[in-house]
Amino acid sequence: MKTGLAVIILCLAVLAGGCIGQEPETPPPTTSVPTPSPTTPEPTTVPPTIDESLGGPIEFEPGGEYHVGDRILLSGITNLAPGNELLIEIRSVSFGPTSKTEDSRFAGVSATVTVAQGIVDSRNTWHYLLDTAGFVPDQYQVEISGITVPAFRKSSSFTLLP
Repeated sequence: MKTGLAVIILCLAVLAGGCIGQEPETPPPTTSVPTPSPTTPEPTTVPPTIDESLGGPIEFEPGGEYHVGDRILLSGITNLAPGNELLIEIRSVSFGPTSKTEDSRFAGVSATVTVAQGIVDSRNTWHYLLDTAGFVPDQYQVEISGITVPAFRKSSSFTLLP
């Protein structure tokens, strides 16, 4: 009887040990669906409006000569990414101190433009329509620099005739 009782206790211990040592059932692996990251809308660049009744703008040629009142289209191609901003500064070269009796009119302008997506990769575009009405005849320096990419710098000049 003692042997029978020992066998039963041993069987119970083996059965209990098997149930206790058994790994809990793990749920099947799930694949998580990636949530789309929030996107910011691409900035839109609106080309300058051109009033054809005034005659279209003149393409800018560095070192060119224009007349006061001309509308000059400054434009270029860059490898800067779309959305980068450029600072355009145009100022009279002869600006400086004058006596009270001298004409001290100054003409110049500054503006920011946004680089737009080009048709071909890394040939993105920018443009600015400069209206020279109200400017004085003089030589003008044009400086274009990157706002978010300060290493981007270009300069040129043009002359305004009466």
